[in-house]
Amino acid sequence: MKNIKLVGLTFLIGLFLISCGGKKGADLAKTWQVTAIKTETDLPDSLRNAMIANSKMAFTKDGAYTTTGGIGADQGTYTLDEDVKNLSTVSSAGKSSEVYTISKLDKDNLILKNRGNTVTCIAVK
Repeated sequence: MKNIKLVGLTFLIGLFLISCGGKKGADLAKTWQVTAIKTETDLPDSLRNAMIANSKMAFTKDGAYTTTGGIGADQGTYTLDEDVKNLSTVSSAGKSSEVYTISKLDKDNLILKNRGNTVTCIAVK
């Protein structure tokens, strides 16, 4: 009887962990306003401000993304790894494929890192 309870408890804990893990990835599916960009190389403030101006990134639940504004217009598909630590994008315009490390992701904040660059975003409400 103890073994059955232990197996049942283990199953419930596993189910809880799986359901909680899926939520974090669901936080990505929305529109994000770019608020800061840090690069390895120094950029003039005017160029950095132009890149940030009206820059948005939108991710949908079905795995599509779009970017607009000073960071450039693009669209394509994305995937998240199992741990929601890496975001992979594939441009449908043939621009490129990229992998970003997700430094922070919650309902209000997104921070992506790629090749020494950091993009900080807040959720559009």
